[in-house]
Amino acid sequence: MKLLNGATLRTLQFGSMALATSALVACGGGADSGGSPVGTVSGTAAVGAALANASITLSCKNGSGSATANSNGAYTATFAFDGPCAITANSGAITIHSFAAGAGTFNVTPLTELLLDYIAGQLGTSVSGLLSGITSNPSFQSALSNSTVIANAEAAVVTLIKDTYGVTLSSSSFLTVSFTPGAGGADADLDTLQADGAITSDGQPAASLAAAAEAAGAAAPISGGNAGPTGGTGGSGGTGATTK
Repeated sequence: MKLLNGATLRTLQFGSMALATSALVACGGGADSGGSPVGTVSGTAAVGAALANASITLSCKNGSGSATANSNGAYTATFAFDGPCAITANSGAITIHSFAAGAGTFNVTPLTELLLDYIAGQLGTSVSGLLSGITSNPSFQSALSNSTVIANAEAAVVTLIKDTYGVTLSSSSFLTVSFTPGAGGADADLDTLQADGAITSDGQPAASLAAAAEAAGAAAPISGGNAGPTGGTGGSGGTGATTK
């Protein structure tokens, strides 16, 4: 048998390594050519009723992805990205927004739209400005990736809803809580708010509620990536909701 010389062996070794690396990337491992890690964002899109078969798009600090929700509004998107990501769910006449701090569970509901109103107020911008700035604005990126900022903003929204409508949400972590439309809990919260007029027919928070959330956020501005005080919601916006 003819022996291989050193140069030939090295060539074969390098070729094997290249094939192994290519196989890893093809199977979803590692990172894309820009260095973003592969991760999964999932959640539920609902406005009370599930947004069945909704189109889900994600635009991130780096990278973008998409998915189609199932009949229960559940979606899953696995792609190469660095968070945070803006999330848009579209189903017919309904278009609502949310965001993902990174990989994990992130819902898309009128409450997440309201959460964006509050954080936009904290940052001195609008929801559209906040979402479009995810790809380029370091302050926006920092806020939407900061667990303390997010938790404090959720708590402020919970307080605003309680003060305005007399409704106590089943979970203060409405951005990330797992739920299924029709199964109570977070979905029942949306049904109650819709019945009270806090959610409009197009899936948006009532205009007065959205304005109150933005004003409350402006009264608790974010400085240096940290949340401001959570006390005080800036008023109820005068919706005249029925207390439960």
